[in-house]
Amino acid sequence: MKSQPGTFIVKIIEQQNDSWQGTVTYVEKNETQHFRSAMELLHLMDEVMQTKQKRI
Repeated sequence: MKSQPGTFIVKIIEQQNDSWQGTVTYVEKNETQHFRSAMELLHLMDEVMQTKQKRI
C-alpha cells in the first residue's frame, strides 16, 4: 500500500517552555489548527496522515 504525501504549512508564533506554539494548515483540505507544543504538532499531523491512509 503506497500512501500519498500530505502538505502542511507550519507557522511558529511563539516559543515558550522549550517548545513551539503556532498553527498548522493541512493544505489539501485548507484546514488550520492551533498547537501548543511540538509534540501536539506532530500528533495533529499524524492524525491527518492516519485518517488519509484509511481512506486509500
